[in-house]
Formats: sequence, structure tokens, C-alpha cells
Amino acid sequence: MRISAIIRIAKEYLLLGAVGMILLSIMLSIGYFVIYKKILKGKKTIRVRQAVLYSFLLIYIIIVFGATVGIRMPSNSSANMHLFSSYIEAWNSFSKVEWRNIILNILMFVPLGFMLPIIFRRCRKWYVTYFIGFLSTVVIEIIQLITGRGIFELDDIFNNALGCMIGYGIVMIFILFLKYKKEQSNLIGKKKILKNKALAICSMQIPLCITIIVFSSIFISYSKQELGNLSVACSYSQNMSNTNISTKIKFKDSRNRAYVYKAVVGTKEDTLKIANKILSAVNDKVDESLNDVYDETIIYKSGDEKHSVWVRYTGLTVRYNEFTQFASSGLGGLKYDEIKQILESFPITLPEKADFSDKGSGRYEISVNMANMGDSILNGKLTCNINANKGVSSFDNEIVSYSKYKEYEIISEQEAYNKLLEGKFNAYSLSNKIEIKDIKLTYKVDSKGFYQPVYEFILQDENMGSIFIPAL
Repeated sequence: MRISAIIRIAKEYLLLGAVGMILLSIMLSIGYFVIYKKILKGKKTIRVRQAVLYSFLLIYIIIVFGATVGIRMPSNSSANMHLFSSYIEAWNSFSKVEWRNIILNILMFVPLGFMLPIIFRRCRKWYVTYFIGFLSTVVIEIIQLITGRGIFELDDIFNNALGCMIGYGIVMIFILFLKYKKEQSNLIGKKKILKNKALAICSMQIPLCITIIVFSSIFISYSKQELGNLSVACSYSQNMSNTNISTKIKFKDSRNRAYVYKAVVGTKEDTLKIANKILSAVNDKVDESLNDVYDETIIYKSGDEKHSVWVRYTGLTVRYNEFTQFASSGLGGLKYDEIKQILESFPITLPEKADFSDKGSGRYEISVNMANMGDSILNGKLTCNINANKGVSSFDNEIVSYSKYKEYEIISEQEAYNKLLEGKFNAYSLSNKIEIKDIKLTYKVDSKGFYQPVYEFILQDENMGSIFIPAL
């Protein structure tokens, strides 16, 4: 989820929280001033500061429930009981989105840890606030599980509870300092109390310090490693006790060597040049005021918004749309050479031979599998829509050019199969019967734009897809 979307959701539920606070304030005012004061003749008074703090807490609770439960559509209930699996997935893909979601889950409960000790004196004891923070996130996860509005995840409980601990540690710096100012007046007493308070404050910052150290270590370690990480790598081991694996293949037991290839990872300036090249082919140009920037892609548009160009940083691949042509009829029956010639104006270079298919209604698909182009290789797929005037209505070019980077030793087919038997692979759903039809060495793009070798186990049941094991 993008930051702008998170801010938009927060604003929506901030308004809802404010409305809820006003309605509750009216009800409490009637209860306090009319029933308690007038009818029951009560003597206790409500302090303005206390009422304001309760109001902020109410708004916060509404925002949190809105963001975790309210925005989601009901679906099948599910649970992820693998602690730290989201961290491993974020490490494997090293996606900004994944890391941002983890950090936001931590930050979401920092205000709770901050407000509880201010509003409730009992919550100034660390174990009280820690317990309330833990209980609150467990309640949210159970509601998500029951309603199907989200997944019950141990990682969410850990992250939210950690955020509450961090918030508690921060606010207690101010609370203990103010308390110290009001205490002992003699110099000796001050020094002793100050020392005790300093030790207490330092101990309360342990969750924050550990969090900073861990995240810093993760990002520094990643920046120093040579290759990127593979999203197909195992996040947690599958339970294979009820799964029967069979195959007629005899796997090779000897290790081999394979090249790792490198794709271009472009800058924002590179993507802009490509977008302008694409639009110049249709006598148009980019209006940068309409740019929409994502983590992995930038969307460029022409001033009249008739054209859009999506340029991905990795591989500098392009998706193009001409919106005025969407309703026009497509031109079928074209040959591969004709499609090549039409696309050259954008410019898109294709190999002499590729897997080509006419999908009908002017839609064509071109697949390239490790095609040699001099010192580089092409791999990927391009789809395009050709209108009746032999113009391009749209195309999505995911064919990437890779250059040889370095040769590495890879594990044997048998070693990869052993990992499969141990459940060390990713699977959204696991059947009780897996029949392996074939194995081949293929490639996947890693998080730094390298093209790494992976073993693909092709299954008899095509609906189950393939199982991938990293080969390095």
C-alpha cells in the first residue's frame, strides 16, 4: 500500500473518529450534567484535560480498527502461525512495500503505548501497558479471523506489541523526568533519584534500541551482499507429513556451474527518456506534472492524457496505452515479421525467432526464452493489441535484456529435490499428493536485478503450478 493511500485511509477514519467522539461527548454530557449532577446530585467533577485525553484515545481506537478491519472486504478466514515469516518474505523479495508494511504495523501501536501511561496511572507500570498492548492486538487479530477481514498473523501481534512497548518507553522519559523534578529537594537525594530514574529510562528503551539495531543490520547487510534475494526462496518450511511425493525422474547428483545474468536497473532519468521516446513515436510528449511514482514503476502521461507509459526500473521494461483506441476493432491475422516491423517505431527490438501466437481480435503474444543477442540474452513476454489501421493500441513489453555477470557453482538436481522433500519451498496451498513430471534449470529475477538460476519442478497437475528451488 502506498503512503498516500495510508494517509487517505487515516483521514477517512479520523473524520469517523471525530464524529464518534462528538456523539459520545453529547451522550456523556447528558449523562453527567443531567442525570448525574441534576438528578443524582453527584459531587465529582470531570477535568477538561482528562476529557480531551479520552477523546484522543477514542479517535485513535476508531482509526486503528478502521485501518485493520474496516477497509477490508470479508473473505475466507485464514491464519499464519509462522512467526517472523513476513520478515523472511520481505528479505527474500526485499520489496519496499513489504518492509513498509512491517514498519507501519509497528508504528501503528506506538500511540497506544504513548497514551496509556498518560491517561491511566496504573499503566505507568511497564507490565500493565505491555499486557494491554498485547491483548489489544490479539483481539484485533481474532476479529479479523472471525469476520474474514484479514489474516490472523503472529507477526502482526509481535509488531503491534513491539510498537506499544516503544511508545511506552518514549513517553516514560518525559513522565519520569517530570516526576523527578517534583521529588527530593536535597542534593544527595537528587543524585540518587536521578541515577535510578536514568537506569529505569534506559531499560525502557531496550525494545526501541533492539528494533533500530535489527533493522539497521538487515539493510546494511543487504546493501553489502553481491547478489539480490529471490522471492521464490522459502519463507517457512511446509508441513510434509501428509504429503506424498512421487516421480519417475532420476535426478542428477553432480553439481554444475551456471551463469548469473545482470539486467539494467534504471534511474528516474532513464525512465523519463524511455517514456519520451515511446510518446515521440506517436507525436506526443510527457507531461511531468501528471507523473505517478511507485516503488518499482513510474507512470507517465501525455498532457491530454490520451497516452500513458509505465516504465519499470528493473530491466526498463515498458507498458503503453493509447486510450482513444481502446474501443476500436483489432486487426487479426498478422505474421510475426509484421508485428516486429510495427513495434520497431517505438522502438522495440525483437529476435529473429520467438514463440508467436495470435490470440484473436488484434491481440498478439510473443515469448522469448533465453534468446542469444550477441553478448546478452533476451527473456520474457510481450503482449500487444493492433488496431484496424495497423496502429498500436497498447503493449506490455516484459522482455528483458540480460548481460553475463559471473559464473557460479549451483547445487545438484538431487540436492534441490531433497529440499523439496523437506518442505523448503513456497506454496500457497499444498496438496496431499505431488507428482513431479519434469525438472529444468530456469531463471528468476532477484531483488537487485540479477537473473539467478533456479530449479523448476514441473508438476503433473498443471493447476498446482510449479515448485521453484534456488540453485545457487
